[in-house]
Amino acid sequence: MSKRKLTPEEINQLFELCEFHNVHYYDVQIELVDHIASSIEALWETSPELSFEEAISMVVEQFGIDPGFNVAYDSLLPPISGKTHIGESGFEAIKEAKEKELRRKYDRLQWKYIGEFFKLPKIILTLAITFALFLVFKFSNNDIVVSYCIQGFYILSLAIYLIFIYPKKFRLSIITGKSFLLYEQFRNIKRGAIGTGVSSVNTLALLRLNPPFLNNIYWQLFVAFFITLCGIFVAAICIDTPKRIKTDFTREFPQFVKS
Repeated sequence: MSKRKLTPEEINQLFELCEFHNVHYYDVQIELVDHIASSIEALWETSPELSFEEAISMVVEQFGIDPGFNVAYDSLLPPISGKTHIGESGFEAIKEAKEKELRRKYDRLQWKYIGEFFKLPKIILTLAITFALFLVFKFSNNDIVVSYCIQGFYILSLAIYLIFIYPKKFRLSIITGKSFLLYEQFRNIKRGAIGTGVSSVNTLALLRLNPPFLNNIYWQLFVAFFITLCGIFVAAICIDTPKRIKTDFTREFPQFVKS
């Protein structure tokens, strides 16, 4: 006898159940639906006579949700912060757990892409730019002007990226009515890039308040390396990472990407 499986209509009902319990991110819904569906099909292996409605009711109870939608002490849900929460929606608890899990997964993915970007020949390029910038600081008659030029170059590059490059090459358009945790991560990339660049710009601004620092060879070398490292890091966040995340999103959710 073949194992009883959920039909597409029943799976859609599970997605509706997630929507009802305010699970808004579609990729989080997928995680929850997969978990609930596996539990229902496992229950059918021992009790195939159960209807879908009866099976889902029993599985939902296993999640620790009583008629008042409270988390029970023996809930199968992973407790948040290691504690059992009374009076909290069971779906709210599992939603938070799954969102945390996915956020950690997406964070690891982003750092993996940055790490893969920052390899040869990028390391050699970093050292070369650092040395060139160090020579500029060392032989320049006016380090303050040099720092202003670097700040101006960064601000101009960022403006060109945000106005022209990002919208044409990296912007990801999804259909309205759907939210994705991965898409939120994708949008946060720009903020991270801007924050990293601002750190290097602020460093230059602080050094201008203390000109003797820029006359010290060790400080010149440190500042040159720091600015170069920030620049390479911004390039990884702004160019390589969004391109790869956009590819991942399009592969995972092609039906929700606007053509």
